Amino acid sequence: MNAESSALMSLAAGVGSPQRPVDLSIVIVSFNTRQLTCECLSSIYGSEPQMQFEVLLFDNASDDGSAEAVERLFPEVRVILSDTNVGFAAANNVAVEAALGNWVLLLNPDTQVLDKGITKLFHYAVTAEDRAIYGGSSMKPNGLVDFRSCWAAPSLWGLTMRALGLSSMARHSRLLNPEEMPEWDRDSVRHVGVITGCFLMLKKSVWRELDGFDVDYFMYSEETDLCFRAHKKGIARVFYPHARVLHIGGASERSKPHKTIKLFRGKRLYFEKNFSKIASAYASLVLCIHVLLRLVVHKTLSSLDQAHTEDFMHWSIVWRDRKHWNMPQVHMNRKLEYVFSGDDGKATSCSVRDSFTN
Repeated sequence: MNAESSALMSLAAGVGSPQRPVDLSIVIVSFNTRQLTCECLSSIYGSEPQMQFEVLLFDNASDDGSAEAVERLFPEVRVILSDTNVGFAAANNVAVEAALGNWVLLLNPDTQVLDKGITKLFHYAVTAEDRAIYGGSSMKPNGLVDFRSCWAAPSLWGLTMRALGLSSMARHSRLLNPEEMPEWDRDSVRHVGVITGCFLMLKKSVWRELDGFDVDYFMYSEETDLCFRAHKKGIARVFYPHARVLHIGGASERSKPHKTIKLFRGKRLYFEKNFSKIASAYASLVLCIHVLLRLVVHKTLSSLDQAHTEDFMHWSIVWRDRKHWNMPQVHMNRKLEYVFSGDDGKATSCSVRDSFTN
């Protein structure tokens, strides 16, 4: 963690609540998800977590009244109001350092706790290894387990198979679809490569050992990077299938192409940071091939089906804006400075200065 981030973290400590020890801090980062955030909070309190816990909400400058609704309906929630959208990684870093819990749970606002999922994950984690990152099952609305609850560590082979469409065509092949681990139904406890950031629990001491999320990631792949650094430090990533949440997915995204651009930027940045220059250049090429192949396919089929025309437009936008996702070195070494005000025991305002340097 750089000096600027360290200064930011020290400013965050003690925000918005009397100092009282708790077992678990539940951290939620929201952006224009008022209804879903309220439903998430209702599910948390309705599940009656069996430990001393607190909930922190970092609101990323929503304009839909999210924070006001939370303050009105859930006065026990500690709210941090940012004056700008700093992204998922940075927001979690601030909120976690303000947290009072010995353990921390990162929970997306578009999730709902199922069958005492928080209690189950916490009780398993505290009786297992301390130096680990834990996750449970994120369920799709159709009732199936989402493979993105956890996955294998990304590789150039897996990236290539997905770009060529072979992962989709051979979804049950471990060779052609390695990151999804298709040979496993996610019905057993298992050490994995990556735990999803939508339902992720760890000791606060482990979070600090890892320096939290890398704030160069705005949104997407920050948990992949965290888990990669955990692997290098010998910190396990453990999937526990009996703790479950419903996950809507992508609820804060207003544009499908913009979501894809953020996804690709996260992937590109991950390879830039963690692989050699040659491997990073190869990843850049493969991501371009990924987009161009889909452009050609959907353009060819667009005369037959309107849906393909929409998909063609989607990938056209992604290709046109490739400078925003395929040159991550321009956006590295992010610097953040926060100033807090208005600490009244509930909501705390947060003013941000945010810059990038090469």
